[in-house]
Amino acid sequence: MIRESLILIEYRVMFPSPPPPFLTDDLIAEVLSFHDVKSIMRLRCVCKFWNTIIFDPTFVNLHLKKSAKQNPHVLLITNHRKYYERDVEHGVIPYSISSLLENPSSALSVDSYYLLQDKECSDIVGSCNGLICLSGETVTTDYYDYWFRLWNPATRIISPKFGFLRLFYNRPDCTSSADDGYYRFNFGCDNSTSTYKLVASRYNKRELRSDARILSLGDDVWRDIESFPADPLYLDSSYEACGEVGVYFKSTINWMAYQNNFLYDDCDNIKDISVEQFVVVSLHLRTETYNQYLLPPDFDEVPYVAPVIGVLGDCLSFSYCYKETYFIIWQMKKFGVQDSWTQFLKIGYLNLQIEYDYSNEDIKYYFKLVPLFLSKDGDTLVLKSFPEYQEILFNWRNDEVERTKIIARKAVTDDQTVDSVSCSGGSYFESLVSVFWNN
Repeated sequence: MIRESLILIEYRVMFPSPPPPFLTDDLIAEVLSFHDVKSIMRLRCVCKFWNTIIFDPTFVNLHLKKSAKQNPHVLLITNHRKYYERDVEHGVIPYSISSLLENPSSALSVDSYYLLQDKECSDIVGSCNGLICLSGETVTTDYYDYWFRLWNPATRIISPKFGFLRLFYNRPDCTSSADDGYYRFNFGCDNSTSTYKLVASRYNKRELRSDARILSLGDDVWRDIESFPADPLYLDSSYEACGEVGVYFKSTINWMAYQNNFLYDDCDNIKDISVEQFVVVSLHLRTETYNQYLLPPDFDEVPYVAPVIGVLGDCLSFSYCYKETYFIIWQMKKFGVQDSWTQFLKIGYLNLQIEYDYSNEDIKYYFKLVPLFLSKDGDTLVLKSFPEYQEILFNWRNDEVERTKIIARKAVTDDQTVDSVSCSGGSYFESLVSVFWNN
């Protein structure tokens, strides 16, 4: 026994175990940043040092950059309504784009956590850096009250209400009267200072111009800013197929706009307008000033339904229906450079398996296509189609088309509930960004 012990000691002296590997703080942060939010939140309990790293702003930004590229999501908007009721209960589910493309037909159970009613909110303003901005409202006989909350679904943390804004009815003595037009809201971030901002915009019917107000989160004070240099389309419309009114992209909010105080939802005026009067109006969230960009020179015919701007393949995009036959998409390859407009796709309606009777004015008016996003390889385009309430998956390289068939039902429901689901424009990705802007 003694002899065996001596042999073991001699072996360990001759062949000592290697020391445990040493990892620098930067390397630990780099390794952790590749994990998803759920895993990172679990790793907080490993030690105090890891818990400190995970909530450090430098690490949050490091993880944010990787998450945006690794696993983009789309926001599925679920709608639930009783047969005998008018009110609709909305929900929001972050859903992997890769899962949507691989399995466009699926059935989901909507956990109550994702229902907006439980958060005292009724609508989605937008998403940015993993945060979703929600809005709620109270309606009385005298006024509207709006409020907002920031929600991070990945960390499962939601902010208190903030940004209260009151809009009176029939009050000519007030600067904010519903008679002058209702507000539309947008949400984004000035990435140079990591300052999140809300923009409230509306068409002022009394003065025939479009106004804007802005709220920097942390100030909690709405400020009037310069009026729009051109009027955003559909700013005072509740028409569902109009698409997003204002698109967030790289510290800016962008609107499809028209000069000379024109409201596009009045189709009788189309014969009186020209393509030269369409512009993109861009509000920079740092300077709170506007830029205007001309559209591609090949845009030479006013479409029956207003053109749409969005974000596609990390570029600002511009799309429209052409001669009731084609759908055309352009990309601004260098943001802010008008000469960088490049035609991305020209798709025939027959390629999308769309066969509508365009002689029917009602169908013609409600028909609209809105690009939502591209697959990671850029081959598959996802489109929202009105009056269809399904998304179109179009592989433009193989000329293959498929419709989504996603069913999303509340986890606790009954046979009298009507459920539907649609995709929201823009992309979402998980992040560790705090909903408390003073942190």
